[in-house]
Amino acid sequence: MKSPLTRLMASLAWLAVGSFFVAATFAPSGAAAQSTAIKRAAPPAKSHSKSAVRTPSSWVANPAVGGKDAYLILDATSGRELVADRADELRHPASLTKLMTIYLTFSALDSGRLSLGDVLPVSINALNAPPTKMGLPPGGSVSVRDAAMALVTRSANDAAIVLAEALGGDEATFAQLMTNKARQLGMSSTVYRNASGLPNRDQVTTARDLARLAFALMRDFPHYYPIFSVHSYPYRGRILENHNRMLLSYEGADGLKTGYTAASGFNLVMSAMRDNRRLIGVVMGGDSAGQRDRMMADLMDYGFASAQSMRLSPWTSLRKPPSARYTAANFDPSLVIPETTPRLAVAPATLPVAPSTAQAFTQAPPADQRVAGPAVPAPAAAVSGGPSIGSWVIQVGSFSDSQAAQLALERASAALPDSMRSAAAASVDEVQMANKSFHRARLTNLSQGQAVDGCKQLEKRKIYCSAIQVTAWNTPGAR
Repeated sequence: MKSPLTRLMASLAWLAVGSFFVAATFAPSGAAAQSTAIKRAAPPAKSHSKSAVRTPSSWVANPAVGGKDAYLILDATSGRELVADRADELRHPASLTKLMTIYLTFSALDSGRLSLGDVLPVSINALNAPPTKMGLPPGGSVSVRDAAMALVTRSANDAAIVLAEALGGDEATFAQLMTNKARQLGMSSTVYRNASGLPNRDQVTTARDLARLAFALMRDFPHYYPIFSVHSYPYRGRILENHNRMLLSYEGADGLKTGYTAASGFNLVMSAMRDNRRLIGVVMGGDSAGQRDRMMADLMDYGFASAQSMRLSPWTSLRKPPSARYTAANFDPSLVIPETTPRLAVAPATLPVAPSTAQAFTQAPPADQRVAGPAVPAPAAAVSGGPSIGSWVIQVGSFSDSQAAQLALERASAALPDSMRSAAAASVDEVQMANKSFHRARLTNLSQGQAVDGCKQLEKRKIYCSAIQVTAWNTPGAR
């Protein structure tokens, strides 16, 4: 016969087993407990979705990047913020990086450093780039037009590297030029480490900086902007489909770019026109492409309704600038563009190394740090004594220090033939941009032929330059 104590212990054991069985039967599964319906954003309430995508085990997180989610909707005409959440917090841009790569490509096309028909060599670095790629041939070449369109549609990493090496000599130097241009455009929190957006812990930006870049692309290159709405592009018997599905699903959408890495989540920079108003939207850190697109659609709908209730001014189409050498129509693959030898200015190997992430947010650019391409300030009247409107100049750089600008002028002048040196006048113009002063080094009052020929001579000596016609947009003292 069992003792009372033994019977009690047995009863307790059976009770424990029964409790476990009941809990296992009626409790929701782990997947069911974690799954929730994806809700569309309900602006202006903040939506804090947590990404289900895990970063690779080899990834070392940047402590300055505290999350993935962020969004911002702006009215493009006024710059009015319509709805935002964590728009100034650091995030990883992923392939949104390519918006700056294409910005510098557009700049090189208009300055004459590149032509659409230029044939660029495909390096081993470009061949070894991880997907997504356009499929460049080993040991082959690719035209600037094909590389640019593959960048916009397919988000091709190999195309980004080819363009970076053509314009910077190597990708690391080009990334420094990208960061310099970001500062010039007022993107004070952005640091670039590569041209593609492939994972790099120090490559960071913010939703607000990306909105500034999107607007700069519209403002500075309205003649090229329509290529962002191209749905597909043929290349070597393949069709490169545009990753931006909002072009098909959202009324009025006409650009710009998607992006994804495990560390960033699903990102999108977008612009759309409705009722003569243009909005710019940025969504970062989506759980999936579909969830990101739905959130963008809700935010843009809210933004358009807000802009209408506020009676914000309509969007006015921007005119093609005098510096434009092509239009979006020239990117049509059915057009035959003669192949040419690239007229490139390889960036000096002595460019300063990009600062660390922390330094980049607190320090001004070094005195000898070059800015890629001419400054593009807002319109203003010419300052008395500056180059006359309609004349041509050779710009050899934009610097944060006037002494560095003067040294660049002396170097460029010494490299010119005597006949051209006697015709050109040296000029250092101060320009205020993003609350900072830049000093543009220029050889002024030249004819178009003198400016173009002189710039070619300087490029042979590996001196950066641009041949520019002086307009109200680029006169000294413009703010």
